[in-house]
Amino acid sequence: MNALDSGGLPAIQKSLKEAYRKFEGQSDRIRAVLTGHAHIDLVWLWPERTSEYKATHTFSTMNRLMDLYPEFVFGYSQPASYDAVERISPKLMDQVKKRIGSGKWEALGATEVESDTLIACGEALARSFLLGQKGFRRLQGKPSRVLWLPDVFGYCGSLPQIMRQTGVEYFFTTKLTWSNINLFPYSSFIWRGIDGSEVLVHVTQENGYNQQVFPQEIRQGARAYRQADVHGEYLSPTGFGDGGGGVTEEMCERARRLKSFAGMPEVGWGRVDNFFDKLNLTRAKLPSWQGELYLEYHRGILTTHNDLKAKFRECERALQVWEATRCASGGGEIEDNSWHRLVFSQFHDYIPGSSIWEVYQEGLPELAAISEKALGSAAKELGRGHASALFNPLPVERIHLLEDGSKAVRLAPLSGSSTAELSALDPVKPVQTTAKKMESNSVKATFDAKGRISALAFDGNAVALRAPLGELMIFPDYPHDFDAWEIDRQTFSLGRAVETPAEVSVLSEKGLRGSVEFRRKLGEKSTMAVRYHLDAFQPVLHIEYDIDWHEEKSLLKVLFPTAYTGRMARFGAPFGSVQRGQQAGPSRDEAMFEGAASRWAIVSDDGDTAGLGVVTEAKYGFSCRDGELGVSLLRSPRVNGEDPSGGDKLFPAGIRRGGARSTYADQGRHIVRLALCFHSPQTPREFLASTLADTLFTPPLAYHGPAVSAGFLGLDGVESLVPCWAKPAADGQGWILRLHETMGRRGKVRLRLAKGLKAFKTDLSEGGKNDHPIQELTVNPYELISLRLL
Repeated sequence: MNALDSGGLPAIQKSLKEAYRKFEGQSDRIRAVLTGHAHIDLVWLWPERTSEYKATHTFSTMNRLMDLYPEFVFGYSQPASYDAVERISPKLMDQVKKRIGSGKWEALGATEVESDTLIACGEALARSFLLGQKGFRRLQGKPSRVLWLPDVFGYCGSLPQIMRQTGVEYFFTTKLTWSNINLFPYSSFIWRGIDGSEVLVHVTQENGYNQQVFPQEIRQGARAYRQADVHGEYLSPTGFGDGGGGVTEEMCERARRLKSFAGMPEVGWGRVDNFFDKLNLTRAKLPSWQGELYLEYHRGILTTHNDLKAKFRECERALQVWEATRCASGGGEIEDNSWHRLVFSQFHDYIPGSSIWEVYQEGLPELAAISEKALGSAAKELGRGHASALFNPLPVERIHLLEDGSKAVRLAPLSGSSTAELSALDPVKPVQTTAKKMESNSVKATFDAKGRISALAFDGNAVALRAPLGELMIFPDYPHDFDAWEIDRQTFSLGRAVETPAEVSVLSEKGLRGSVEFRRKLGEKSTMAVRYHLDAFQPVLHIEYDIDWHEEKSLLKVLFPTAYTGRMARFGAPFGSVQRGQQAGPSRDEAMFEGAASRWAIVSDDGDTAGLGVVTEAKYGFSCRDGELGVSLLRSPRVNGEDPSGGDKLFPAGIRRGGARSTYADQGRHIVRLALCFHSPQTPREFLASTLADTLFTPPLAYHGPAVSAGFLGLDGVESLVPCWAKPAADGQGWILRLHETMGRRGKVRLRLAKGLKAFKTDLSEGGKNDHPIQELTVNPYELISLRLL
C-alpha cells in the first residue's frame, strides 16, 4: 500500500511481484537456527558442587554427540563452569578445547557467570565481564563478542556501555518475554543504553531456552518472530537446561527430519556469532530501544534474603578498600580469587535470593571471610609504622567525624594521614536533640508520636511533604507463583500501617553527634527500634532500623510521601541512573510498581529545582508513585526448596545439608541503614545521593603507619561526575580511576592531580592508553570514564 500511495499502479505491480517471489507456495522462507544449549544454574535447587558435576556430565554428552552428528553445533557460556570441568576431568576439557578450535563448540557469553545485572555495583558488574573475557581468551584466544544471559531478571541501562567497553557487540536473552503486563515489542533490535552506546539484541518470543526441536516449537518461534520482514532467521536455543543436560540424540534426529519439511520453517544447526553477524547486516532496518530493559516480573528478588545482600555489599566495599590501598601505596593487583568468588555470587539465582538454604549456608561465611581478609590485608599493607592514621579509600573528598566525637576532619581522596595531624574543622553549632526534634547546623527534623518525620529541612530548604516521612507498612505477601522471586501488584493494595505507639529515648543530646530512638511493636511477632542520627557537619539525616523480624509471608516497606510529583523519579543504576515514570497512566509505567535502584533514588518536581534523596547501605527494591518514594526493607517468602511440612521430597539424597533452618526468609535480627538528603541542581558532588551511597557507608580504614596518597586531588566542574573506584592497572602500569556521570548532564571537567602525576584516558578493558596526557575531560550524560594515572 505504501508503494501504491507513493508511486501508483506501476509501483504496486513491482512491489507485488517481489512479494510473490519471496512467498512462493509451500515454502516458508524463515529459518530456525538451532544452537545446542545447556543452561546450567551454578546454584539454585542445588549447591555449587552439584552444578560442577552437571557441567562435567553435560560437556561429556555434547562431546560424544559431535561424533555422532557432524552437523551438530553447541554453545556454552560461563568460564566458571569450564574451570570446574578442567579441575574435575582434565582429559575431557582437552577434548572440549579441540572442539572449540574446530568451530563446533562455541565458547560465548562474555561474563564469568550469567550475572544478575541489577544488584551488583557498577564495578563488581564490570568485573564479571573482565574476568569472563579473560576466561574466553584463555579458552579460545579471543574475547566473546556475544553476551549470553537467557535467564536474568532485568537488564540495567548501563549494560550496553559496559558491553562495548569490554569487546561485546551482541546480546541474547529470552527473559524479556516473561513480562506479565506488557508484551515486549521486538525480537531483534538495537539496544541503546542510557549513555547512547548501542548493541544488537535478539530475544526469543514465545519459546524459551530449553527447546527440544518439536515441530510446534519451530512453528511457534517463526510465527512470533517480530522482525521476520527484515531478517529471515531466528535463534532457537535447543537442549535441556536449568539443571543442564543439553541436547539429546532424539533432538538431533528431529533436526535432521525437519531440515526441509513442507509447511515448516527451515531448520539447521548454526553458531550464535554467525547468526548475529548476518542479523547485523540488516541493522539499519531494525527498531531501537533506549534505556533499561525492565522485566515486569520477579520484582521480589530485589529484597529477598536481606542478610545475603548486606553481606554481598559489605564484600564489595571491602574489595574497594583493598584495591584503593594498593593504588595509594604503589602495589599491584589484589589476588584474583577474591573477585572470582564475589563475581560467582552475582549468579542470577544466587544474589537474588532464589536458591535453597544450602547455597547461603555455604556462601555467607565465604563472603564474610573475603571481607575480613580484604580489610585485614589493606590495614596490614598500609601499616608500616606506629602512628594511628585514617585512610580514605574513596576517590572523593569527605568529612569524617571521629568515633569519639572529639572532632571532624576533612579527608582527601585516596589518602591516609595521622589522626593527630588531621586538622579539626572549624566549630559549628552542636546537635540539639529532644524526643520531638533534632537540629544541627544543616538539618532540622521534627518527629511525631509514632517516630515519623513530620517536618524536615536541609540548610533552610524545607522538604515539601504530603504526609509524615518514614511511614512503616506491612503487606501480606502471597505471590501467585515463585515465592522467592515475586511481588504481585495487588500486594501493595493490601498493606496496613504500623500503628503501635512508640517508646522514645534520647541517646545523645548534645555535641557533634545526636541520636534519638523510637521503639515499636511490629506486626504480630516482631519489634523494631528506629534510630535517627545527625552529625554537626553533614547535611544528612541518618536512619537506622534495628528489626527483630518474625513475620511470615510478609513484606516490610518504609514510605516517604513528598509533594514532589514530577513526571519522572530517578533511581541509581550500577553506573549512572535511570528515570522511571511516577505518575498514573501508561501501562509500562504502571508495571514498574517495584523496581531496582543501586542504593539511591531521588524524587523531584519536573523543574528539578528541589527534591528528596533516599540513600541506602544495601537496599535495592524501590518504588515511587505520586511523590511517594518507598524502600522495601524485608520480605519473608518461603525459602526456595523448603517444604512447610518439613519434608525434602523434591531433592535426591546428598543435596540437603545443614540441619535445622527456617522455612521463611529473613527471620531474626537485621540492621538496615538509610539516609535522607536534599536534592537540587546546586548540590555539590560531595553531597549528591550517588556519592553519599558510598561515603556514608564506607568508613575510613584505621591503620598504623605513615601518610600515603594516590595523588588524585579532585575535580572541578560537572558536579554529577562521581569518581567511584580506584584499582591497580592490570598491566602494572599505574592505576585506574573510574568515574561515572550520574544525573544526565554534560560539560567539561578539570582534573586536579599531584605534581608529576599524569592522566590518560582508557576504558574498562584498559586496552591501551592515549599517548597524550589530559588535564580536562569533556563529559557526556551517563558516561563511564576510566583514567590511567601514572
